[in-house]
Amino acid sequence: MLKKKRLDIIKLKHLISSCSMLLLIAMLAYTCAPDEDPLQLNPNGGPSFVDIENEGYVIQLNAIPVKPPLVGTWRIYIGENGRFEDIHDPKTLFYGEPGETYTLGWEISDGDNYKASSITVSFKPLNPVIITPKADADTLKNNVSAYLKAEAPKFGASGKWEVISGDGRIENAENFKAEFIGKEKSEYKIRWTLSYGSKAVFKEVDFVTDVLNAYAGPDQLDIKNEKGVTDKYFTLEAYLPAGATAEWEVVKNAEVATVYNAGNPNSLIKGVADSLYTLKWKVMLDTYTSVDSVDIRFRGKWGMFKDTRDNQTYRYAEVNGLEWMAENFNYAADPGNGSWYYGHAFRAIIEDGYPLETKEDRKKYGRVYSIFAAKDYAPEGWRLPTATEVGDLIVSQGGTLYAKDKLEEGGPTGLDLGYPGYLEFSSSSDPAFRNVFRGQDITGLYWTDTYVDYNDTSVALSLTKNGESIDSAILFASYYALPVRYVRDIQD
Repeated sequence: MLKKKRLDIIKLKHLISSCSMLLLIAMLAYTCAPDEDPLQLNPNGGPSFVDIENEGYVIQLNAIPVKPPLVGTWRIYIGENGRFEDIHDPKTLFYGEPGETYTLGWEISDGDNYKASSITVSFKPLNPVIITPKADADTLKNNVSAYLKAEAPKFGASGKWEVISGDGRIENAENFKAEFIGKEKSEYKIRWTLSYGSKAVFKEVDFVTDVLNAYAGPDQLDIKNEKGVTDKYFTLEAYLPAGATAEWEVVKNAEVATVYNAGNPNSLIKGVADSLYTLKWKVMLDTYTSVDSVDIRFRGKWGMFKDTRDNQTYRYAEVNGLEWMAENFNYAADPGNGSWYYGHAFRAIIEDGYPLETKEDRKKYGRVYSIFAAKDYAPEGWRLPTATEVGDLIVSQGGTLYAKDKLEEGGPTGLDLGYPGYLEFSSSSDPAFRNVFRGQDITGLYWTDTYVDYNDTSVALSLTKNGESIDSAILFASYYALPVRYVRDIQD
């Protein structure tokens, strides 16, 4: 009995020992087993950004975020002067510089293990552009200074003008619009530089200065204002060179003209109709001075036309739907063969009046023309009136018995027909059949364009100082040289 109990106790000890061993093995097995599978490193830096140009040269990156405990970090592999707002933010802002190309890495790490994904970020380079003076403008025409103009700096860049070579200066040099002032007949090199961060890019232009020349603007002889208004206005059109000062002065008819801002090239001027104003524009720059003048005239009863062939001017009036010259034409068309001044012709005598010698007389009376010269030498846009137009003109003013007073000098139409006389070739009134000048201050005969070749006849407008009527006359064209009044369609 005692022996059996001893055997049971021994079996129990073996059983307890086996269970303890199994429990220990189980515990060790549980302790050594991993919690989960190892973390995967798959970095994605997102898209690249190429040729970016914006304020501050900045882009927002777009990497794929990572889950803890992994850590993402941005790094610059290639490129200078770039920075991240937050290197651990997958969508951080990245700042660079123009003209730089960056290789950026988005790195994911887990302890000592890491992987990286790279993207490219590039920014457009600075591009300085000089607008004036032109790069191919070797000479600053008519000036010793120039208004400099470049394309304005963009996206936070700054600009600066410099004189690289030559004795000159620049005013307002840090503005894209500046003023260069130099010396006459000198060579210069000018530089415009754009800067941003550590980057600086420039363009240069070479030129030679000229002499200072004032420019008062083109003559304005037919300025139209509202009809019926006494005071007339016009904005002057002079040029003020860079760095210069200037002043307007009215030198003709100053008593009835007002310049509101004498130092402004585009000052307003007030005047009255049918008065010719001459203004002087005096320009001063350092030690240099230049003067130019301009003629200004407001339309009233008459317009004013300038013949660019000889720069003579002619008043004209609007009558019956046409513009008629209100002064006798005075262009030297084939002189001695196609046109003549009264009293000046080969083998000629003067029956009435006197030869025209002074500039004033020649302007008043004009020249007399052959029918062919009269047709061929009209200014551009002008022509001889037709016989029908002359007839309609007379009818519009009351007919042959009533129109003369309205159409002759001093009449209300402004046509101002006068009595300049004419030239008759091989006149039968002279025993020697010489050429005869007659009718000065007595007769007005004016060509129309109506000419019949087969019988050499033409129609002329005819009036006499002592006569009461005005009408058309038929002449043998080859025997006469007459004054001319051209017409044209009314201009807008």
